[in-house]
Amino acid sequence: MALAGEKVGIPSAEDAPMIVMARYKQPIAGILSILIVFIISLVTWWIFFDPRWHNPLPLYEMEITAWATVIGGFGLIGVMWAIWFENWPYYNWFKTPWKVGLVGTAINGVIICLFVLVFLPLFNSVYSGQNPNSYIAWFVGASIFGALSGSCFSFAVLWVAGTMYWPFFKIKQPKRGVIVWIIGNTITLIVWFLLFIPAGNPMASSEASAVRPITFFPSYAFSLGWTQWLIFFSLLTLMAFEYWPWSKLGKKQPYIGLIAFASCTLLGLLISYFFPDIIAKNLFDPFFIAIGGTPPDAVTRFKGWYMMSITYAIFLICAVVLVSLFFDNWPKKFPQWKNFLFRFLLVMFIGTFSFIGYYLLSPFIFGDNINYWRMNPTPFILWFLWIEILFAYVWRKWPIYRAV
Repeated sequence: MALAGEKVGIPSAEDAPMIVMARYKQPIAGILSILIVFIISLVTWWIFFDPRWHNPLPLYEMEITAWATVIGGFGLIGVMWAIWFENWPYYNWFKTPWKVGLVGTAINGVIICLFVLVFLPLFNSVYSGQNPNSYIAWFVGASIFGALSGSCFSFAVLWVAGTMYWPFFKIKQPKRGVIVWIIGNTITLIVWFLLFIPAGNPMASSEASAVRPITFFPSYAFSLGWTQWLIFFSLLTLMAFEYWPWSKLGKKQPYIGLIAFASCTLLGLLISYFFPDIIAKNLFDPFFIAIGGTPPDAVTRFKGWYMMSITYAIFLICAVVLVSLFFDNWPKKFPQWKNFLFRFLLVMFIGTFSFIGYYLLSPFIFGDNINYWRMNPTPFILWFLWIEILFAYVWRKWPIYRAV
């Protein structure tokens, strides 16, 4: 997942048989890429998950939007695995991005099916199978097992990308992929067992009691917020800032990765702790009231602040991916500090604009709740994030980019 750069010892792409180049100059290439991903995400959302047009699926009558969360989350795990293996072996078989994209998407689909149809029911039977209410048992299991993607996409990716595959980046595929896959999944499982397994209530009697209250640790909402804010800080510094400032503090690996891991983990922890009670409560809350929102009861309102924190972080994550991979960290012609400042402001603008836009328009476009504190942007934004990263890494942004 690392960017190319010799100063910090990031692995080169010597084994990659295909290099892609944009057909258009920036920012046109980035804008077109955003349009493609958004249109695909929106149309597929309307077809498969829009709650206004669909009844719940027969499998335990799980809410239709929850399936978007589960599929998008497990799809992200599959994309992470593809990144760790650098799309091996099919990347070496084809010379055109769309062929690589088709095969990679098919493999990603198989991984999603394994998680949804095999691993998820198996986990539910063990974790919450004794619950007499089959729907609640499924809801609890899906909530806890679905958090596996958050653990993978946060702590595991931060360690693997931050250390730049140290000390294995000189090893060729598939051996390097196997080693990184083992390390990444080990970190994923450790974090998941510590932060999410204890947060569930297997014998819950309702959805409201399915996970531990936010006032306790590990709290499901708090842990999920931690993973999302950690992802934001790690991708912002490793991708948009090209490993700054961690490359200034550590000149070699694994020191860069260790500093990045410790710093982003701490930043994510602090922001996830303070954001709901400070930013969401004192900034977002008055804003939504000012534009006509009616706050619900105190508990639902409190949960809404945590949802705003989690989803705002995910919108910022999507913005980092757009700036780094779709706009190729444009611009690059200014001094480094100006480039980084511009990218940071662009990320914050795109993320904030998307966040506010969703809350204002989602009842009409996505079928979400009309009450701001009861909205749940997670299903669509995870669906969008999965397609966004799949398009960037597996499809290599074809057809906006072409092989050279």
